[in-house]
Amino acid sequence: MTDGPVPSPGTPHELLDSVHRLTRQVREAQRGAWFPLGLLGLLTLGAIPADRYGHYTATCQSFRRGDVGGQVCTISDTWSFIYWTTALVLAYAVIAYFSVRRSRARGVGTAVRPYIAAGIGIAAALTAAAIWAVHHPPGLSHEIWGLRLDPQSSVTAFLYRLAAPAGAIGLALLVLSWVERNLALAAFTLLYLAIVLVPVTFGWTIARPSPWFFLPHLTIAAALLLLGSVGFALAQSVRRPAGDG
Repeated sequence: MTDGPVPSPGTPHELLDSVHRLTRQVREAQRGAWFPLGLLGLLTLGAIPADRYGHYTATCQSFRRGDVGGQVCTISDTWSFIYWTTALVLAYAVIAYFSVRRSRARGVGTAVRPYIAAGIGIAAALTAAAIWAVHHPPGLSHEIWGLRLDPQSSVTAFLYRLAAPAGAIGLALLVLSWVERNLALAAFTLLYLAIVLVPVTFGWTIARPSPWFFLPHLTIAAALLLLGSVGFALAQSVRRPAGDG
């Protein structure tokens, strides 16, 4: 048995700096936001044929306000409903599989479970909200959990958009940014939500009764997600050589 030099642990301050540096490296190694962004962007593009060639049904409710009465109808797309419910759950399963394989390959643990649970939970809430909206047309006043939904209110319109698939995707991405401690992803997600919830159309609109009236909304949302995916993938590829050195 021979004696050899043992590296000095250094001062407590140096040790703390080393722990912080290692924590940052682990977090960067865990990050893979480009994959869920890209996958969800492709799913958003995949919703275009479902919306265009879906099976539309009308649900009508009668109302009376004083001497005025009539009917308010909600048109729902069965194919789009089935598509988003199935696609989001499958997407989060694929993201979970990707994250586990990636973490095993790199030898770094991943905390993707909260994101997957939040994504599936939000998808389930989206399904419940869609079913509720079919039987409660937005043209009438409704009350839910003490909150009165006035059809003329901008808050009501915002809540209906938030319950749409684009809003559900954004909320789940906020959870992912929290899990990964990724400020860049949080900033991107807030920008994405601002554009899809306002909504911002960049001057591109298609009015009803055109069967393509939904196209600007889906295309813009998909483009944002895909561009974000490319941006995060490029940023990660640039950082990797510095981290490996």
